[in-house]
Amino acid sequence: MVGIIGVGMTRINRHYGKGLRELALEAASSAVEDAGVNGVDFIVVASSLSYKQVGQLDLAGHLASYLGYRGSRGIAVESGEASGLAGLMVAYGLLASGVADKVLLVGVDKLTEYNSGETYSHLEGLYDVEGDGFYNIGHAGIAGILMRLYMNEYGVDRLTMANWPALMHANAKVNPYAMLRFAITPEKAASAMPLADPITLMDSYPIGDGAAALVLARGDSGDVEVSRVESSTGYPSPAHRDDPLFIESLRDAVARIGLSREDLEKIDVMEIHDSFTITAYMILETLGLSDKGRAPRDVAEGRYNGGGAPVLNPSGGLKARGHPIGATGVYQLAELTLQLRGEFPGVRVDGAKRGLAISLNGFGSSSYVALLTAR
Repeated sequence: MVGIIGVGMTRINRHYGKGLRELALEAASSAVEDAGVNGVDFIVVASSLSYKQVGQLDLAGHLASYLGYRGSRGIAVESGEASGLAGLMVAYGLLASGVADKVLLVGVDKLTEYNSGETYSHLEGLYDVEGDGFYNIGHAGIAGILMRLYMNEYGVDRLTMANWPALMHANAKVNPYAMLRFAITPEKAASAMPLADPITLMDSYPIGDGAAALVLARGDSGDVEVSRVESSTGYPSPAHRDDPLFIESLRDAVARIGLSREDLEKIDVMEIHDSFTITAYMILETLGLSDKGRAPRDVAEGRYNGGGAPVLNPSGGLKARGHPIGATGVYQLAELTLQLRGEFPGVRVDGAKRGLAISLNGFGSSSYVALLTAR
């Protein structure tokens, strides 16, 4: 058994006055204090864009020293946007195998070391650099094509599509760790500045920095157990798939974790990877929680915020809580842990017993899924 015994997070923001190490220290110190431990056997560091933005290699070794854990063992994990849950898979393996008794998992990324234009060029590395990246369509461009395809295929109007970002902003407004703590209407989301028609600025995640950390322990310690973590790889581009709107790698990861559609419907709370509005709808329909072409209407009708299905992204998700790339999966895990403890400081899912984190890189070149259970 693997339990989560400590949680720490920084608010996601443009932290111009804090470096990567300061952010990691803030989150890790909070997690260690919450856990009440003096040391750990391993530090697992999940990060992605920081290797380009900050340029620090051997991040686990350098952070171990900076955090005061010299002599511990360090492993750095990079799996693009899914780095956080990839880090959990490493930490889980170390603990379940008996190699370690306690592991500190830190997710940290800085996206504001360059201006936004340069940062977006760095983000292209998350996608297929010899395909989509070579033709310089951009990640928002891919999302725009997918959203247009979805709207045409299923006859969904633009305003209905905009209910997702409105819900995410409503949730983030009361989350003290969120970056975009203000409400918007579907009308405002649909009419915002275009990024790649029909995608607008309000359909995309913001650029921000952040760090989140967990202390995990072998055995029955802690109120929350990591029941299972799984993953799968998939096509590097949606253009390679028979159905560009279906994420095979996510289907396979969920199958490996052993969850049927009926099991998924019984999950109390999920944190899913909504890097763009269309990504959220693709995830819901890939999971089978919504029928094809129904996800935007289900969201508009309140199905996923207390309407009988799992509550989705009470944090505000990548869209409004923020998406510090390699750290995002660790935020999801920290938020779910607090939900299962009954301690989340924002929108709280009362009585939650099971939580699911879903993290993708790009539009499914890799997918990770983690199931957490209250003890």
